[in-house]
Amino acid sequence: MVHLAKKKKKGKVYLYLQETGRINGKSRRLWQIYLGPEHRFKEQSQMITIPDVTTETIEFGLIAALLKTARKLGLVEIIDKFTEKRNQGLSVGEHMLIAAINRCVEPVSKTQLKKWVDSTILRSLYPDPGSALDSRAYWTHSRYLSEENIEKIGGELARTAMERFNVSFEDLLFDPTNFFTYINPKHPNQTIPRHGYSKEGRHTLNLINLSLFCALDGGVPFLHLIYPGNVNDSTHFKRALKKLQKRVKKLGISQSKITLTFDKGNLSKEAFTFIDEEGFEYIASIRPSTQKDILGIPPEEFCVKTLPNGKKIGLKEFTRKIYGKERRLIGGYNPNRAKMAAKNFEEKLDKKIEKIENFFKERLNTPRWSEQKQISEKCHKILGSTRFKKAVRIEFSDKEGTLSLSISKDNEKIQEYLQTLGKSFLMTNRTDLTPLEIVWSYRQQYLVEHAFKLLKNPAFLSIRPMYAHTDPSIRAHCFICFIALLLLSLLVRDVIQYKIPMSIPKIIGLLEKIRITRIHIPGKKRPIEKVDIVKKEARKVYNALNLEEFL
Repeated sequence: MVHLAKKKKKGKVYLYLQETGRINGKSRRLWQIYLGPEHRFKEQSQMITIPDVTTETIEFGLIAALLKTARKLGLVEIIDKFTEKRNQGLSVGEHMLIAAINRCVEPVSKTQLKKWVDSTILRSLYPDPGSALDSRAYWTHSRYLSEENIEKIGGELARTAMERFNVSFEDLLFDPTNFFTYINPKHPNQTIPRHGYSKEGRHTLNLINLSLFCALDGGVPFLHLIYPGNVNDSTHFKRALKKLQKRVKKLGISQSKITLTFDKGNLSKEAFTFIDEEGFEYIASIRPSTQKDILGIPPEEFCVKTLPNGKKIGLKEFTRKIYGKERRLIGGYNPNRAKMAAKNFEEKLDKKIEKIENFFKERLNTPRWSEQKQISEKCHKILGSTRFKKAVRIEFSDKEGTLSLSISKDNEKIQEYLQTLGKSFLMTNRTDLTPLEIVWSYRQQYLVEHAFKLLKNPAFLSIRPMYAHTDPSIRAHCFICFIALLLLSLLVRDVIQYKIPMSIPKIIGLLEKIRITRIHIPGKKRPIEKVDIVKKEARKVYNALNLEEFL
């Protein structure tokens, strides 16, 4: 007979399923299966006996963490302070907070925002928003985000980040980028989308330019600027410097303590005149082609040092007159890059020579290709850039009216060119740093480049697709993405303070898997909530941030 049996061990009752039967006239246990402790079955008995139990899974971990960061930053209060909307429905700050969190978690269109909120813990904070979360309400609120208000809000957010998160904005990284759009501007209020040089190769589409100042301290965004797609980097940099000067003055940061790091695409005489007059410190790369007289220095003359990441680099210091002033120049030699570039050059050169030989194999001495001038021009066209033209000798011989073409490598010229590879130059007015420290500081430029990579990521923080078409709505949309990037950067910074190694993609991957399962039982007003945490590392972050307070 199969039945349920109990066993008591150390005061606890355990359940077993077993079958007994008679063997030789005596009762014996035929088999036994352990089921578990009795108290576990008592806890689950209510659910087992109720047939109408329903469950739902909602987003929790990442949203709760971002809400906590936004509250610490005072985001809603800062936006509402400068937008002054009457007290009706959601405030501008509340709507922009929801939109920014959505960009971090699962970017959707404005028409789908309310539906997304209903699937997250935001539903408990905003239980009945009605039409306050539809697309019309969004564009109504975005009108409060004028260019002037965005500047004020951005400055106040930077101040709060300094005071509450201890972010240092004294070392700033600058870089511009652009985003292609499908906007076809036809009206006076559409001056931002313009044709220009697309950094993503989409040259037939209108572009929106965005530049970003980020802190060396964790890559926290400090200032962003939106400008027309047909404005080049060096022209915009002069305007960006004045915007930066205005912000640091309002924040009470001494300009002499600011160090700007930027690349060679932003250089201009006017920009450096401004930098010198205002007393900014800087670290900037310059084009090696502008230093031809020192570009051919042998690698042996560079002093080899080891960077903090363990990689080797050769360093040599110079003083050069650039933009009308003697400036400190740090030359760097990267042997690995030189080796790779040399290999790439020689492979391309061999292919070009082979292409020339194949082209004239059957065509030489035909009426079309019987003159040396035409043949030379065609060879130079195939070779392309000057570096390949200099590396090749083109020779002709004429025997009884028949031309012969000889293509050979000029090894001396090739060696001269290879001597220049792997070299880069940095210009700075920081005399207190060693050449190694200068190079390492410049290499942190990857932080702002990484920010752009995130802003172009279709899974989160994505600026595209952009359903904004007018200048004010474009600025508002990009500002929301800037806020989203700021929240994620500060969140990562907080987690790192608990000695948990973290990055933006990693924290999104961990926290988005923390969800809540809500169990609705007939007759009970409040559902039973269970937090689902899959990974041990996610549990560590959950406990460190004390996300339980949002349950």
